[in-house]
Amino acid sequence: MKIEKTLLFMLFAIVGATISAKDFATVRIKYLDGKSGERRVEMIEVSEGVKRVRLPAGEIPRSVKWIDVIADVSTAKKGDDGFYVLPNGAYLKFDKDKGKLFSKPVMPLMGFKTPKGAAAVIVKGLSLEFKPAVEVENGAYKIFPRFDIEGIEFDLYEDIIVDYHMLSSGDATYAGVARAYRKHQLAGGAVKPLRERVKNNGTLKFSADSIYVRVKMATRVRRGVPRDKWADAPMVVNHTFADVKDILQRIKNEGMDNVEFCFVGWQKGGHDGPFPDLFPVPSELGGESSMIETVKFGRNLGFQMTTHVNHHDAVKKASRYSTEDIAWDLKGDERKYTLLPGGQVYHNCYQVVYNKYLDADLSKLKSMGLNGIQHVDVTTARLPTQCHNPRHPLNRKGEAEYARKISQKCKDVMGGYSSEAGYDFIADVTDYVLYVVWTGAEDELVSKNVPLWQIVYNGIIMSGAPYYSTIDASYSHDAEKFSDSSKSFRYLDHTWKRRMKLIEFCGRPSFYYIDYSDLKPMKSLYDEYMKLKHLQYEFLEDHAEIFGEVFMSRYSDGTRIVYNYRDKEISYEGRTVPAQSYIVIK
Repeated sequence: MKIEKTLLFMLFAIVGATISAKDFATVRIKYLDGKSGERRVEMIEVSEGVKRVRLPAGEIPRSVKWIDVIADVSTAKKGDDGFYVLPNGAYLKFDKDKGKLFSKPVMPLMGFKTPKGAAAVIVKGLSLEFKPAVEVENGAYKIFPRFDIEGIEFDLYEDIIVDYHMLSSGDATYAGVARAYRKHQLAGGAVKPLRERVKNNGTLKFSADSIYVRVKMATRVRRGVPRDKWADAPMVVNHTFADVKDILQRIKNEGMDNVEFCFVGWQKGGHDGPFPDLFPVPSELGGESSMIETVKFGRNLGFQMTTHVNHHDAVKKASRYSTEDIAWDLKGDERKYTLLPGGQVYHNCYQVVYNKYLDADLSKLKSMGLNGIQHVDVTTARLPTQCHNPRHPLNRKGEAEYARKISQKCKDVMGGYSSEAGYDFIADVTDYVLYVVWTGAEDELVSKNVPLWQIVYNGIIMSGAPYYSTIDASYSHDAEKFSDSSKSFRYLDHTWKRRMKLIEFCGRPSFYYIDYSDLKPMKSLYDEYMKLKHLQYEFLEDHAEIFGEVFMSRYSDGTRIVYNYRDKEISYEGRTVPAQSYIVIK
C-alpha cells in the first residue's frame, strides 16, 4: 500500500504549458481498505485562462476507492459572497453550516464564484465516472468532482482531467459558467448550432418549429399487483388507432398545424412492454394496418409522425431476448436494471442493439410511413452501463460510443434523434430531449434552481420540459387526469408556474399524460409558443434574478423576457409586467 501511495503521489506531473501563477488543488484519496490520504498539487495553465489538474490513469492503483479534486480557488466559507452551481441547475449560496450533496452528472460541468476567483469546471477525462459534489463542514464549503474508481469495472481507460476555465468578473455568474462550457463544446466541434443543422433537413426544421404530442396507447395497470407479477398485469387500451385519428383531427380543427406526433405504448405489450420486441402491433389497438393508416392520416393533416422505442431495456419474455445479447455484470450474470410493466428489466448492450436489430427496426418503421425524428427512451436519462459479456465486453466509454452510433443511424434514416433527458454524453448527435432533469434539486443546501443546461444548449439541442412536471404544462396535474401522481408530477405546485417555467427555461411544449378530451389548454400554449418558437434557434446568453421573484432572460438576437413570479404586477423599464406572467422585449 505504501508503494502504491507513493506512485499515486508521483503522478501529478503535467504535460502542458508553464504556470503563469501558482494555483493549487488538494487531491483527496480514499482506499478500499478504509485508509485515506491527500496531496497538494500545482495546477498547470494549459491555455490562456485554463488551468488543469491531470492524473494519469496508469499511475492510479486499483486499491483506490475514490478520488476528489478540490481546487483552493473553489473553497469558501459561510457568509462569503458568491455561489456554487451544479450540472442539474442547483444553485447554492454560502449560507449553511453543514451538509453534503452529490448531484447527477447531467453534464461534466460545475461552476463557482468565491472571494478567491470564479471558474467553469469542466471534467474532460474520465467524465463518465464522476459525481459532482459539495461538502460543507463547520461553515467551510468545498465543491469538487469525485471520481468513483471502485465503480470502474475495467482498467482505467482515461486520465483524470479537470479543467478550470477562469472567469472574469463580468462572467462570474452561473450564466457565465454555462457560456464557458458552450464555447468549449462548440469550439471542439462536439456540437453544432441547430440553425446550421436544420439546413437541408426539413424533418428537423419541422420539429424545431412544432409542439410535441405523445399519446400513451396501451399500458399495464400495476396498482394492486405484486411487483413480481407485473409482467402478468392486464394490458389496458387507453387509445386505439381509430381514437388517435380522432385526436389528430381535433388538434387540426383547433388550428394547431405545427405538431409532431409520437405513438407511445403502440408496440407489443404496450408501454414499457417486453423490449427489445416491437412487433407485432397489438390487435387490441387495431393492428399494424390500422397504425399505417393512422400514420398516413396524420401526415395528410400536415403533421410529422414518429414512435417511442427503447434500446436500453430487455425483458426475458421478449422473443428477441437472449442471454448472449445482454450486458453482464462482473459475476457473469445478466445485469439487472429495474422493474417495469413488462417485468424484470435487464440492461441491453448497445453494441448488440447496433449490430443485431437496429437496421431492421428502422427500415420497418420507415416503411410504415413514419416521418418524424425517432424518439428513443432511457438513453440520455442515465449514464451508459458496463458490459462483461465476453462476446461484446465494453466499458462505459465503449457503450457511449455505440449509443452515439445508434443515434447517428436514427438521424440518417429518420432525420433526427430524440431521447428522454439531458445527459449530454451524446450531445453531438442529439436533437431533442423530452425533459432535461427529473425535478429541481430540493436539498437543504440548494438556494434555487437555474437554467444551466438551457444556457449551454438552447440553440443547439431542442429541450422539451425543463422538469418532468412541466410536461403537459398548461394542464392541471390532478389524479383524475394523470396516471402518475408521483413526486415528479407534483414538483412546481401551480399550473401557471409550470407553464411559465417552461417558457422561462426555453422549453418546447410537450404533451403526454392528458387524455386529450379538452384541447383548449393545449391550444392556448400552442399559440403562446408559436410567438416564441424562433428562440429555439438562438443562444440563451444570460439569465438572472433581477430582483426578488423576478427573472430576466436575454437571447442572442437581443430578445429579452422578464418573468414576474410575484402575485402583484410590477413595472420594468416603464412597462407593466402582470402578476404571474411575463413580457417580451424585442
